[in-house]
Amino acid sequence: MLLNGSELNAVELNGESAGGSVPGPVTVTPVVSVIWDVRLLLNGVDASDLLTGAVRIEREEGARALADFNLLLDAGAVNPASYVGQSVELYYRDLREGDWTETLRFKGQVIRPQFNLQTRVLACECSDRLQEEVEAMDVAAIDALVGGLWSADVFEPVEGRSRWDYALERMSTQAASLQRSVEGALQVTPWAAGAAAFVIPAGAVLDGTLDWVPVELNDRINVVEVAADYRFIRLRERHQDFIWEHPAVEGVSIIDGFCLTWGREDNTEVPDIGMVEDASSGAGYQAILSTANWGLVPATGDGVLCDPPFGWTNPYPDLLLSATWTSAMRWSQRVTEQYTLRVEATASVAQAGEVISRERVALETESDREAEFEGAEFTEHEPDATEDALGDWVVDLREEGRRTEALTCGLAMAATTILGAHRGNRFAFQLPTSDTLGFRLEHTLHVQDEILGQPVQCRAKVFNLVDEWDLDSGSALTSIQLAVSQGGGDVTDPLTPPASPPSTPPGTPPSLIILPTQLGSRNISPIYDEALDGFAGNYTVNDLDINPSLEEFPRRFDLTAPEIPEEHRDEYTVSQAQTYQLAIPDDLLEL
Repeated sequence: MLLNGSELNAVELNGESAGGSVPGPVTVTPVVSVIWDVRLLLNGVDASDLLTGAVRIEREEGARALADFNLLLDAGAVNPASYVGQSVELYYRDLREGDWTETLRFKGQVIRPQFNLQTRVLACECSDRLQEEVEAMDVAAIDALVGGLWSADVFEPVEGRSRWDYALERMSTQAASLQRSVEGALQVTPWAAGAAAFVIPAGAVLDGTLDWVPVELNDRINVVEVAADYRFIRLRERHQDFIWEHPAVEGVSIIDGFCLTWGREDNTEVPDIGMVEDASSGAGYQAILSTANWGLVPATGDGVLCDPPFGWTNPYPDLLLSATWTSAMRWSQRVTEQYTLRVEATASVAQAGEVISRERVALETESDREAEFEGAEFTEHEPDATEDALGDWVVDLREEGRRTEALTCGLAMAATTILGAHRGNRFAFQLPTSDTLGFRLEHTLHVQDEILGQPVQCRAKVFNLVDEWDLDSGSALTSIQLAVSQGGGDVTDPLTPPASPPSTPPGTPPSLIILPTQLGSRNISPIYDEALDGFAGNYTVNDLDINPSLEEFPRRFDLTAPEIPEEHRDEYTVSQAQTYQLAIPDDLLEL
């Protein structure tokens, strides 16, 4: 899977390496005792002397940073609302070798000041306003910051919706988190653990604080099935070849047949081009293609070409002795491609069985060209049509880029869901804040300890940092949670959507239809068959004078279009299934 053009779990995002910005591992030297303090700036003004009680700061992957502190206000009138929106900076200060050093631990704004009239304590809840910052960005800026994948067919259209939700949708397609740095910069940090930025040696972790909280099995999703439907329009043009020949010209040329028959006054009624066109349209065809070959009755005067010659007058230029043509009809058909895409963490499934999540994606292509196609006059197939196995000329109104984008997005979401579920394990511990001043959410930590004589170690990415400073007791502690990925596996398949499945219905191309002729008014005439297609007419020189009971046939030309199978006209559904294997990183864990 690619993330911003690179392999998933092997990238740098927005300039930050998977292991953080620290160039090499720093081994924490545990403090024995410490003199510490807090500096608070409100709107740039030092208000540290007003702090009372406790200060709490929490930072977590993908969430806004929060801070709580209390101010003991002097006597006098107070307007708590005036504190809303004031900028906040909290620094942790400790005395080292005679010098005070301070580290920024929070930067944000007061979002909820609550004033206690009895104690005159103003409790301030603060936030770095992550969501509000993203909400104010335009879509292009979010795309550049967040990266990831997005499809309007997987999510809802962007217009009129929350930009924060849009950013989270893009984040759901990559194994990374979006938050603000301590300094306030928006950052995207990968989940994958990298080289350790800090090593916490044995004995540094506060006694009794080391804890392992595994993800529950029912939350450890290891299979995601994506059911995706893509429905599009197929413009279909069916051609049917016909041939009709007057018995006089069967096997001979028009002029020869004409001379042999009309020259000895054996002539008959014949159809004209209009009758053929009417029969074609009456059978449901919308056109006769320009390739039609009309074998016309010879023109006036052509009797001189015969042997012996005879006088001939033909006032009707469209009369036929033969015709070869292709009738065509058009219709549109809906085709639905149904995909079942399964992403699975094979090693995890083998260990504990399937924990399945399911997602659905549906997209459809509509086009004004459908109505234009069905209502157009035509004498040849569409320029962009291709001939399929049924002999039809088809145009698929597909949006291949849109299909690929939606399926790729769905697959990326599936992989991210599985990777996220397998890093739901938490390795928690506490340190004095003075030992954690360089720790950041983008860092990987390597924790070492010993419990009951058993060595314990874990190397994983920071998930949560909580500073708790008690100004009354003098306690300054930081709680840390690492997100520990466990699952294993050796194979990760490229998350490439499958090609479109073949979608031509079963069947064979139409066969040539040879239309017969039946002629009446002679003793040799057959019984009239009104159901018989082709031409029906009468001999011009007939036997009615000697046999008045002979049947005169109606002069007509009929043809019937072959029945169209339902699969060729109604919605046609095809399916495609594919399974993708996903390897889960195993972070170092020894308990």
